[in-house]
Amino acid sequence: MTTNLDPHLMPAQNTTKPTPATPTGEGVKAVALFESRKPRPWDELSEIDRAVLLESVRQRRKDQTHKQKIYSELFGMRINK
Repeated sequence: MTTNLDPHLMPAQNTTKPTPATPTGEGVKAVALFESRKPRPWDELSEIDRAVLLESVRQRRKDQTHKQKIYSELFGMRINK
């Protein structure tokens, strides 16, 4: 089964030139390479507060991993009965 494609829809076949911007700069958008972002609460913390926060996150993840391991072992024991 063959389909005939419309050559006017093919981008490589399109020979129309885009219209250039005017010399006054109309129609040209200024695009920043890097957009500025809003300051986050993390940015306003002191180094000590950041260290405390990171340590609390590490401890919480360690506890979650430990609990998950215990639950997995218990669930495995129940299945094997």
